[in-house]
Amino acid sequence: MLDRIVIVGAGRTAEALLARLRGIAPTLVVENSPEALKALGTPGRVEDSTAAAGSGLPASATGTPVGEVFPITTRLADGTSRFVLEEARGDSREAVGIVAATSEDRKNIEIARLARELGYQLVIGIVVDPTTANAYEEVGARPVVRAAILGQIVERALRYEGLVVATTVGQGRGEIVEVLVLPGSPAIGVPLADLRAEGWRVAAIYRKGELVLPTGATVIEAEDRVVVVGEPSVLPGVAAQLRMGLPVFPLPYGRRVIVFLPRGRDRAIEAEAETVTIKTRATTLLRVYPDAKPDKTFIDEAPDVSDLAAHQRSKVFEDVPLEGESLQVRVNQLRRLRPGLLVARSEPRTLIDRLLGRGGMAAVLCNAVPAPVLFPRGSPRYARVVHALVHGIADLALADAAIDLARMLSLPLVVIRVALPAFFGTPDPETDRVATLIDTRSRLYGIRAETLALTGNPVDELIRAAKSSDLLVVGRRRSARDSFTSPDIALRVARAAACSVLVKTVEAP
Repeated sequence: MLDRIVIVGAGRTAEALLARLRGIAPTLVVENSPEALKALGTPGRVEDSTAAAGSGLPASATGTPVGEVFPITTRLADGTSRFVLEEARGDSREAVGIVAATSEDRKNIEIARLARELGYQLVIGIVVDPTTANAYEEVGARPVVRAAILGQIVERALRYEGLVVATTVGQGRGEIVEVLVLPGSPAIGVPLADLRAEGWRVAAIYRKGELVLPTGATVIEAEDRVVVVGEPSVLPGVAAQLRMGLPVFPLPYGRRVIVFLPRGRDRAIEAEAETVTIKTRATTLLRVYPDAKPDKTFIDEAPDVSDLAAHQRSKVFEDVPLEGESLQVRVNQLRRLRPGLLVARSEPRTLIDRLLGRGGMAAVLCNAVPAPVLFPRGSPRYARVVHALVHGIADLALADAAIDLARMLSLPLVVIRVALPAFFGTPDPETDRVATLIDTRSRLYGIRAETLALTGNPVDELIRAAKSSDLLVVGRRRSARDSFTSPDIALRVARAAACSVLVKTVEAP
């Protein structure tokens, strides 16, 4: 902890700093311009030490931390003078920090050099010209580049559509965002463990001025300020979803729709993938196939997407060569490309796969890629989004994806609940809970979810209930098995259904 802080320079930077620093330690502002000190000393900001030494700013001013408010004083003097800085430093046993905040880099660097020689514990220089940052470091100061900070704030405000205040962590590999949860958010009332966060975590919640350290059982409330840390590629979608429930598919998983075409181009499948890319928050469509010549097509204004903001209508279609010959090499490439949605043909299992009870290539893809996998039928457009709730495989994140797709594609949502016959076991309370949440959330968004309750073999019932123009959304557990005793319901439906099937591998609770 610092015992005192010295700021040299009474410009706008010092004015902004004072509102925050008075909650850290007593602060002295040194300035050689009477006019600058007078401007800084207007009512409600700071008082000159000659008028009322030891007085501070009102605790209600913007930026004041909750707790003790330390005094702020000013001194009319030359901050580049060694004598002035030595006197401001005071007792050598105290920890004193200094901020060089004049309008000239040359002066700030000299102040920082003298401060280091005089034993200031922490020396910070406010950089005016970014090209001089190295000179600050050479004299032992920590440079703070105003232009870079401004650029980061503006860039993140634009990228997050003004929803949050963000900062980077881990050398830019992660970001922290703060989200204000509005009353209509679907996250309200949901335990954090049920959000099944992938690539992000809730780090803290501020509720009515109090800090809540979250656990899996913590429930988000309206007007909470939720601090989220995670990968920059997924946080914009997470922030929007937590704040007000904007449809964000596939952003929680990634921004790219990747079409995996190991047997070459297929125009029907590609057209279906293009429709999904254009209609959702995806930014890029990658067609990955053998001997592809790298190529990009930019679409500045995708058609028929009036519900998207103007900047979200820009899409990129790209061709990427498929690597290697083995499935493992190709799966590794897909993982590196980080799909938000993977589109792949539903290939029949080989004879060996069936004899050994294995799920085949579809199971390998679903297990390896954390994003949902769409097994298309080349449908030019969907008529319904159908979400299958199968006993023991209910998942709230997957339900949110189905609701998102219904909203983005402007389609009715149908929920099919398939229960096993009574002699196979007891009802699944988790399926009941997710079904209730789907009804609540869909009503919140102004859509009505039709529910069909079926009993019997889940594979047979889903295949019979699905229409050729449906988009069927179904979950599965991570497994390489697909046998008589351990069937992979989702992949069996994907292979046999007449409609396109979106499969998401969900983790066991």
